[in-house]
Amino acid sequence: MKMKLKERMCFLVVSLFAEVVSATHQITCPTEPIQAEEGGDVSLQCRLDPSVDLRKETLDFTRADLNREDDVVHSYSDEKDRTYRQMDQYRGRTTLIHEDLIRGIISLNISSLTLTDSGLYTCYVPGLADSATITLTVVRKDQDNRTNTTTIEPEKPGKCL
Repeated sequence: MKMKLKERMCFLVVSLFAEVVSATHQITCPTEPIQAEEGGDVSLQCRLDPSVDLRKETLDFTRADLNREDDVVHSYSDEKDRTYRQMDQYRGRTTLIHEDLIRGIISLNISSLTLTDSGLYTCYVPGLADSATITLTVVRKDQDNRTNTTTIEPEKPGKCL
């Protein structure tokens, strides 16, 4: 099927606009691994630079190290949290801070951490065609409520992309 000239021009303009928008905004995150205690809570935070209201964007937090198709930790679109795609192990334990989105901050809280929560978390904003990865290391807590130095490291080294 051939595209008419008008359709081609429209497609080209939309494609160029998407490139310009994604090139002007970048998601940043901590480059150092985040460490948290087993049983505790953690906030994984990324920022958009320059800041822009993200409330109308689609946002996905996934586990990059699991290499699974259903690796969704938390999903947000149409100004709502979408839990139907969420991995079972995260159900009822994640909260996206909607108030931060207006300032270009993506904050995902994970509660009741387990050792299996250690890994690489990717924050992806499809509308900006950009993502960033955060490394979370959950450390074991011993019986005396002290943090043990034994850690469960993710399978791959993490870095902010």
